[in-house]
Order: sequence, then C-alpha cells, then structure tokens
Amino acid sequence: MSIAAPLKDGLRAVLYRCGVLGAWHRWRNRRALTVLMFHRVLPADDPAFALAEREFTFTLGGFRRTLDFVQRHYSVVSLGDLQAARQEQRLLPPNPMLITFDDGWRDTLTYAAPELAQRGLPAVLFLASEVVALDSPRWWQDALVAALAGPGAFTRLCAAAGWAETPKGSASQALAAHLGAMSESGRWAWLEQHAPDVRDQVEERQMVTLGELKALKAGRFAIGGHGHTHSPLTLSTDPEAELQASQYMLGELNQPVRSMSFPHGAWSSELAAAARKSGFEWIFTSDAVLADLSRWPSPLPALGRIHMPENAWTCRAGDIDPARLATFLFFRPLQFY
Repeated sequence: MSIAAPLKDGLRAVLYRCGVLGAWHRWRNRRALTVLMFHRVLPADDPAFALAEREFTFTLGGFRRTLDFVQRHYSVVSLGDLQAARQEQRLLPPNPMLITFDDGWRDTLTYAAPELAQRGLPAVLFLASEVVALDSPRWWQDALVAALAGPGAFTRLCAAAGWAETPKGSASQALAAHLGAMSESGRWAWLEQHAPDVRDQVEERQMVTLGELKALKAGRFAIGGHGHTHSPLTLSTDPEAELQASQYMLGELNQPVRSMSFPHGAWSSELAAAARKSGFEWIFTSDAVLADLSRWPSPLPALGRIHMPENAWTCRAGDIDPARLATFLFFRPLQFY
C-alpha cells in the first residue's frame, strides 16, 4: 500500500468528523435528489449469502450502518412525496433521498423492509413482474450469473447461444436477453444442458410472490416496474410488450404513481420516450448522478440512481465507513435540466 492511501483516508476521516463534508453537502445538495439503488440484503451468516452475487448484496449489518448515515445526512422521501412536490402540492425537505431496490428479491421484504419500517423510512421496489409467477425456487437470472462465474464460461455459453463471436458490449446482458426470450421451462432446459449444477444450489424460493406484495402495508413500499423478464430493454425483441406487462402488474398492485427503472441499467432516449408513452411518470436509470430539483421540467427526464456496493469504496476494515460513504455520495455530478 502506498503512503498516499492512508493519508487520503486520514484526511477524509478528519474532514468528516469535524463536519466539513456534511456542511458542504447540506449546501451543495440541498435541492438535489439522491436516489440509492440496492438489490439484496442478507445476514452474513444466512446460507443464501454465500451464494449471492456479492457486488449486489448488502449484509444486514452494513445496511443498518448505511441507514444510520442516511438518516444523519438526508431527508428520506417517498415516491408519493416526489409526485406531490412535482404537482406543487407540497415542498420537498432539504437534501431529499429516495431509497430503491431492484428485481423483487424476497429478502427485500424479509430483511430490508422491517429495518426500514422500524425507522419509518419509505422505499420503492422496482419489480421484474414475471418473478411473482415463476415456479423454480431459484431465479433463472441468478442461475445465469452463477453459470457465468466458472472459468471460460462466457465463451462457452456464448457458443451455446449460437454466437460465433462473443457479442460486443456486455455478454452477460446479451445472454440475459437470449434466455429472457424463452419460456421458463426453455430457460431451465438450456441452463441444465450447459450449466447443470446451478439450479439445485438454491432450494428455497428467492423471489417475492404476488400475495406477499399485496400484503405490504400501504404507503411504506411503493412498487415500480423493472421490465417483465428483466431482459435489457435495449436488446429485447419487444420492449413495448415488456413495458405493457409491467404496467399490468402495477395495476394489479394498485400503484397510484407509475414508476420504473431500466433492467441492467440499459436504456436510451427512445426507450425512455416509449416508457412515458406507456404511462410511466417517473423513469430511473442506473447513471450515478444526482437530480437538480430546483425546477420541474415537463416531461420529467430519466433520473439517475447510485448503485450502493458494500466494498472497498464504502467500507474500511470490513465495515461501512461514514467518511467513505460521504465522499462516495456527496460529490456525485448534478443532472441539470
């Protein structure tokens, strides 16, 4: 390790402890919306944690420490609060933050939701709508991630998909779109042929059910769209059908404010326009920017979100570190209109 690394960490810690970073944030980001993007939250000793994709999985302890930081520096708002502010029915508090979760993991309801409820914090779950009706305990996308983790897997699975060369861009997104176009039974037949061990690694259902979502207490967890199959819409053969299926599910769940985030963060201005046309009022990307809410343009542009990892960027000595979180979040570029 270079001498610069501990010096930088030491300076960051001093600036945070003496309140300089917090004061700068309260001034600079007072009218900026910060949107956090989580995926999974699991206790570190839960057997599911060992199989979860670490980049997108928070320990429950780390999640609690992050929420401590959030409550110290932000005013957490709901999707309904944002809608009311946009309609000039109320003002947003300073330094507003929206907490979001992607996909529809059951642990979002089992572990994250109770912690949020205890603190009185609202959130949004962006749901890949087909997951509520899938039969297999393991989500096929999670199985694909596990299959891709093996040595030489990208080349082998791309060849199995019939591609002479690995696709340009993200091969994992291309494979997700390839399997997303199949039926559930077709996906598992393909995976069992080319990655026979991945299905049986998970025995308990990973994803939420429609009944569990309908049982959520109204007002605390809004549900938004995240496509239907979770295929990247930029690679989908029928993105309009994905958007319409997602809208249908939000209707089933009686969601008054229609929101969505793009699966895999893959989007374009044309897809954003299509999402608005299909009825989505609030559209979110995975671009790590803050939204300047000093005015409300019409139509509202797609808003960025910040992926929250529990790794070296946000941790020190293995624990979520508030000084690192401060520099990770406070300095993000502002999205102006």
